[in-house]
Amino acid sequence: MPQHKPGAAATPAGTGRDPTEKNRWRTAPENDTREPVMPPPPRQLEALLQHGKRLHAAGRLNEAIQIYQQVLAASPTHAEAHDMMGALLLQAGQADQALPWIDRAIALKPAAPFHVHRAHALLALGRPAEAAEAARAAIRQKRTDAEAHQALGHALLDGGDYLGALKAYQDAERLNPGLPDLLNNLGVAQHHTNRLDDAARTLARAIAREPRDPSPSINLSSVLRDLGRFAEAETRLAAALRLAPDEPRALYNQGWLRLLLGRFDTGWAGWEQRFRSGAIPDRGLGKPVWRGEPLAARTLLVHAEQGLGDTIQFCRYLHRLPEGTVFEVPPRLARLLTTLKGTHRIVVRGESLPRFDLTCPLMSLPAILPGPIPAEVPYLAAEPDRVAQWRERIGPHGFRIGIVWQGNPTRREDTGRSIPLTCYLALAEVPGTRLISLQKDTGSEQLTAGMGIETLGHDFDSGPDGFLDTAAAMMSLDLIVASDTAAAHLAGALGRPVWVPLRAVPDWRWMLERTDSPWYPTMRLFRQAKRDDWPPVFAAMKAALEAKYVRSPGHD
Repeated sequence: MPQHKPGAAATPAGTGRDPTEKNRWRTAPENDTREPVMPPPPRQLEALLQHGKRLHAAGRLNEAIQIYQQVLAASPTHAEAHDMMGALLLQAGQADQALPWIDRAIALKPAAPFHVHRAHALLALGRPAEAAEAARAAIRQKRTDAEAHQALGHALLDGGDYLGALKAYQDAERLNPGLPDLLNNLGVAQHHTNRLDDAARTLARAIAREPRDPSPSINLSSVLRDLGRFAEAETRLAAALRLAPDEPRALYNQGWLRLLLGRFDTGWAGWEQRFRSGAIPDRGLGKPVWRGEPLAARTLLVHAEQGLGDTIQFCRYLHRLPEGTVFEVPPRLARLLTTLKGTHRIVVRGESLPRFDLTCPLMSLPAILPGPIPAEVPYLAAEPDRVAQWRERIGPHGFRIGIVWQGNPTRREDTGRSIPLTCYLALAEVPGTRLISLQKDTGSEQLTAGMGIETLGHDFDSGPDGFLDTAAAMMSLDLIVASDTAAAHLAGALGRPVWVPLRAVPDWRWMLERTDSPWYPTMRLFRQAKRDDWPPVFAAMKAALEAKYVRSPGHD
């Protein structure tokens, strides 16, 4: 799922446009060994500082830094000059160098703008919790500082507190409705909190205010997509690409939308922009990326890049790669993936990598390898001893349905994807059915004694390796009903009958309207007709269960 960063989060307030210079300034406040000089009068010093700020705002950073250094040479304890040095370094992409300058400014004078700049530096360093504390410190200094509330919104959004971010942006708008990029930020927060109609209106206002900025159009396209307004979403992306033809976020979102619409022939190119767009962090392995050219004697490293379900889904492509390919996988999946067909070498992420010449992200393989989706199942297998163990524990009686309802709640993509367990109780109303929980950890707290849902004990998948017991238990079940989670992919990879309830606009891999999946021949899809409306989906499942399974021979 595309991730949209707020556009102002990386640029300190009041520092002007992005720089073009690529210099790295390595000066730090504690390294200043210049001889003290007689400071000029305060009025002259202030005029000099203001001149530096004007140069700074114009993007003339080399000249601005010289002015700030002159101010500091004359007055080494000038707090604002320290802060502006930090802001300049931050704007130039040197957050690690910026932070000591800003911290020195705060030590000299704890002003609200300095704390705001500190929040931006910490955000650029990927430390959102600390950034939130810095923004709160700014608010304590000045409760009416709209930029501090906006910075708090950025930090909370990056930290996954979407409701908190929404309130922070609303506070910023109340204090200063004209704050740059604020409507864009607010629209993103509304999207993340599933307020889609509000987000569409807010982002339309952002476009009207900043018609030359592609970011609101990109963000609005995502909202329109989630509202099912696909033609409008494409129009918005086209508008963004007219403004910025090489904008990676627009290209990535365009690819994502095309894949959702089933246009795989034109969608994979945009999907390949996921690293440039910032949607997925780049591993930075330091070797050339394989684009499908002949490997000759070179060794290829394929590395898993996203969630566990993604790894299970796309590992099917490994059998198309040459002998000796190295496959780096998450630790929890390493043992399960040893059952994958082929002569590749599995390496656990975090361990030392063998020698390799080229790299390839796992989910780039469909874009590189020609031909239809390899849909032969099973391509993974359960361990025979575990299968026998769980077959005995589960027993043969009744129509056995394994259920999974909760994904990873820390991922924004989980919004609308996980399902309240109570929805599954409709399936228990069918005579002869047994509901057996395959849920692990988060979500299990929804189980209560009166539900009549069986559990498999505390030792179920309790070791360091993931899904070994789940895979074995699935081999003894008549049906798996799983929300859009790794468990659904596992059932499909094992070739087990699996039903997946999907939100109205699902992840791209499930596409639209169809009830089958080209990825998994044994899978059936049940879709919402209306956003956030699950009961009709489970009513349809219940009817299908009665018609196709419970009344069939052998399942009395």
